Amino acid sequence: MAWEATVCREEGARRHAVMEMMMSIHGEVRSSAVAPVGELLAAVMLAFARAIGAGAKAVGGIGRAMERRRTLNELAGLDDHMLSDIGLTRSDLRDATAAPLLSDPTLALAQRASERRTSARFARGARHS
Repeated sequence: MAWEATVCREEGARRHAVMEMMMSIHGEVRSSAVAPVGELLAAVMLAFARAIGAGAKAVGGIGRAMERRRTLNELAGLDDHMLSDIGLTRSDLRDATAAPLLSDPTLALAQRASERRTSARFARGARHS
């Protein structure tokens, strides 16, 4: 009886090993046949997503550039006294409009105004010393 149980266990283990091998082989064959299609599909989808993202970024960049140019036009509508109140001159506006289209002209204007305020503070400090 113990001998029969041992034989049955060995036979069961052998059948189990054969089934695992067959499943493994079948799984590998199936996955290797499907894998190139899946990889190709994933690559196409990734490229498509990147293209959509780049397009959205470009459209957003153009929109931001247009908004900044509108701001620049509003500043150009101010008189010289109002421009000087915020630390800018007409030449600053001309320089900002000469920048490339997609660059931010308002950054250059903010920097110029900051430089003028800083130099004015130093000039006031030098006079009081």
